[in-house]
Amino acid sequence: MYETNLILGIAGFPPESARNCVQELSPIPNGEFKKSINGDPLFLETSTRKRYKSVISCKDVNSPLADSIWIGSQIMVGCIQNLWQAINPSEQRIRLVRPAVAGSVCAVNNFGDPIKFRLLDNEVELYKPYDEKVFICFRPWLTMHVVDFSLITDEWGMSGGWKLSLEEV
Repeated sequence: MYETNLILGIAGFPPESARNCVQELSPIPNGEFKKSINGDPLFLETSTRKRYKSVISCKDVNSPLADSIWIGSQIMVGCIQNLWQAINPSEQRIRLVRPAVAGSVCAVNNFGDPIKFRLLDNEVELYKPYDEKVFICFRPWLTMHVVDFSLITDEWGMSGGWKLSLEEV
């Protein structure tokens, strides 16, 4: 039995070091808003790259293997956070925007009913087309750099924790 769905591309988690994990996933800005001469907001995109930053925090008894995580190091992260994509009506396949963690992909209709599909090389293919949108949910694998890392210990409370800040490569 696993203590968390989070996967870090390190040697693993010591017991009681990765329960109660929380992941925040947010886009890295690739431009900025400016105002037109009429005062209308305009988004000036400087790149078409769409990357994420993430903060993962955990409150538990122990900390993870700190010698395997260091600022600037690159690690693979099997996210806790789900991403969603839609397959339009009458279409049968879609390429996922990021590789999916094994076993994390599901397909549902607008009412949450499961839809049968197959996964081939990060592409979801429905067994038949539908007259409504089909929603694909999955936990992504992200290649990330460690931006910051901290360990927390509450001596008298006999608890600890950690916080990991990351940016997608």
